[in-house]
Amino acid sequence: MAGFVAYAQDSLRVLTLNECMDMALARNLTIKQNQNSLLGAQSNKRQAYYNFLTNLNAQGGYTYFDGNNIDFTGQVVSNTSRSSNPAIFSNMDLFNAFANHHLLRQRRNEFESARYQLEDSKIAIKATVLRNYLSVLVDTENVKISDQRLEFLVEQLNREKKRLSVGVGSPETVYNFQSQVANERLNNVNLNNQYQSDLLALLQSIQIESYANVAIAPLNFGDLEVLIEYDDYNIVLAEILAYSFSIKSADASQDAANSQLKQSRSNRYPSITASASHFRRYTSEATPEFIDQLRSTPSDQIGATITIPIFNRYQTQNDIDNSKVAYLNSQIQTDQAVLNVTNAAQRDYLDLVAAQTSYQTAQENFEALNQTFEFIKKRFETGNTDFYSYLESLNNKNRAEAQLVNAKYTIVLRKQILELYRGK
Repeated sequence: MAGFVAYAQDSLRVLTLNECMDMALARNLTIKQNQNSLLGAQSNKRQAYYNFLTNLNAQGGYTYFDGNNIDFTGQVVSNTSRSSNPAIFSNMDLFNAFANHHLLRQRRNEFESARYQLEDSKIAIKATVLRNYLSVLVDTENVKISDQRLEFLVEQLNREKKRLSVGVGSPETVYNFQSQVANERLNNVNLNNQYQSDLLALLQSIQIESYANVAIAPLNFGDLEVLIEYDDYNIVLAEILAYSFSIKSADASQDAANSQLKQSRSNRYPSITASASHFRRYTSEATPEFIDQLRSTPSDQIGATITIPIFNRYQTQNDIDNSKVAYLNSQIQTDQAVLNVTNAAQRDYLDLVAAQTSYQTAQENFEALNQTFEFIKKRFETGNTDFYSYLESLNNKNRAEAQLVNAKYTIVLRKQILELYRGK
């Protein structure tokens, strides 16, 4: 067939479904962005733990003074002096209305949301690869059917030409077969183009290095009777809702927004901070040397500060209002996530049921139409039926075969996607 790469070529690279999924997961840019977001969320969560610790800082400086000054007698004197005041100081929150606790819960939930979002993006990429992969398989089967039909029509055309050459055929039949061969060749080209387009979409989704000489391996369906068996919808939906990472991510984001709201409200309450510091002093106006002065001038300071918010131009209330809106939006996002997952499950399950019904009907239809075609073919070859009845029978058979193939792959696609969503 024109443009279709056969598996027998030595230079051909044949990819399996698992290989395509692994390549997509390793190279997809959305997944890499989600991984970076997860690293950022992890860093924020770690910092939220550190907020419970005291801070510790060192401070040092050196001052050189040269000029006039007024001494304790009121006289203007000219002097030169050097001074230094090294210090170590620390402070720690004793009480801030549990703001640090709320921030920690917020960061934990943001981390969980980012982790679930990463897993959800992986499932979405797998589903995309699966859809593209099965589209290529369907195209492959359709091209094969067209190849077989074209080969059959060419054989019949050659047969009628021979019959015409010995005076037992008719030019009309030859012209009719020539027309059908031309039509099928055009259809074959279109099907090959569709195959190449779907193959390109698959290869782009996995971001493969080279698109040349690449094909995909067929799937082993096993027992085809298993295709028409699947769990009850309520069981499937319950498992999908329980496993869905998009819903878990939305739930975690809602919990994070709730903690952020509580943290904003905590700014209304007083806070208590403890502080401690240790100083040393040096001045050139004193007699001892630098080291001796530092040793002889230790001073320690311990204190506590209570801050009572009175009026800050309604900034706290504005923060609370914004946090409240964010929390309400997070509730809507959670409801939307549940709705999206439910709608997707309903759509895929309905498509699965429809494909199962179509598969059973298409299988029976193909068997019947194939028998009919074989019967009419013999009658046509013996001159007991006309060309149009023969062509109609052939078209019905090929159409039924294509419907059977499409129903089979639709079942496999919907089952695999539902299994992905169920975590299986």
